[in-house]
Amino acid sequence: MTRLLFVPLLLLPLASQAQVYKSVDADGRPIYTDRPIDNSTKLDVPLVTDAEPTTVSPPSPDWPADSGFLGSYSSFEIVSPEDNTTLRNPEREVQLSLLLTPPLQEGHRLRVQVDGVDVEGDLGKRTQIRLTGLALGSHRLQAQVTDDAGILVAATPLINVHIRAPLAEGAPP
Repeated sequence: MTRLLFVPLLLLPLASQAQVYKSVDADGRPIYTDRPIDNSTKLDVPLVTDAEPTTVSPPSPDWPADSGFLGSYSSFEIVSPEDNTTLRNPEREVQLSLLLTPPLQEGHRLRVQVDGVDVEGDLGKRTQIRLTGLALGSHRLQAQVTDDAGILVAATPLINVHIRAPLAEGAPP
């Protein structure tokens, strides 16, 4: 019986390795995934458990801001509207839906930027945000998470939204 219990203990070090694969896209940017893809190489990355949340800043000063970064979050993206969406409504509004996993961590704040300018007001922990009164034209939207000191912790990729005047009744789109 003791030998049967000992075998699983021998396998524990194997379970402490996460499977991560690295590849490079056509533009030379690295892609990391948990599944092998074309031209990927397997990386041995130790699995961290019971770790305290940490503040992670962008990987380097030349990190492309439009690509976003997850920091200490496993998912952070603008789910709606999709990139390059054209909206035609009299209020010139955008209903922004965010995906943030895990939920906003203690000491972190959510903010949204339109064309690089912070949206006014406290967003709290809301992931459904209505932006109204945007000027006609194209706008770049990004959601960000900052810590209490205002340091950027995570950011969604930038998306483009095009606000157009409503069409006259009967006009073709």
